[in-house]
Amino acid sequence: MGVSKTFRPWKIDEPLLLPATVQDFVSEGHLARFVLSVVQEEIDLCKITGACGSERGQPPFNPIMMTALLLYSYCSGIYSSRRIAKACRERVDLMSIVGLDAPDFRTISDFRKRHLKALSELFLQVLQLCAQAGLAKLGHVSLDGSKIKANASKHKAMSYGRMADRAAELEAQVARWLSVAEAADAEEVKLYGRDRDAIVTGLADKPYRVLWWRDGFDALSTSTQQRPPQLR
Repeated sequence: MGVSKTFRPWKIDEPLLLPATVQDFVSEGHLARFVLSVVQEEIDLCKITGACGSERGQPPFNPIMMTALLLYSYCSGIYSSRRIAKACRERVDLMSIVGLDAPDFRTISDFRKRHLKALSELFLQVLQLCAQAGLAKLGHVSLDGSKIKANASKHKAMSYGRMADRAAELEAQVARWLSVAEAADAEEVKLYGRDRDAIVTGLADKPYRVLWWRDGFDALSTSTQQRPPQLR
């Protein structure tokens, strides 16, 4: 006779006893919390908030939230507006920024395009602040400003030159983010059209459903040239 095993209770249907917020599902030191804090408290967003006028219909999404969402997504290596929108519905780290009111991919793409120059400046400010604070990395981005700071007093001329080089590197990083995001959105417009969600488009067709379950969303984001012949 086999020995019976006891497992921890699996409580996916049990209601929470205490009210929870989306912030409770990410740790105190999580990058999402850090990015949200920096965007809310450390940088001046007047160029974006001042450009968001009142519109008819539904109120627009909070521009501070949208800025934090894009910055966190890019730091995490997510550039496509469709992938960001999907992650806002499925990943608790992005939910901790947008709450339970996720913007759709058109809203994300339009916000980036509308505030491109201001976002570029703000993202650069954030990276520079983090580098000056001695952070080595911000998500997938290498900062490593600590070595520059450590050598500043001993070799001022060299350190200033290195700081200028580092600033140029950070500026190039922000430009790359926005360029990759634009290219990703443009590619998905070719694949799925300007107004249709990639997931809806893909799952409406049986071969796409098979590909979805086998390889996930990234498989649906590949170019037509990379797809199997029956899916082109």
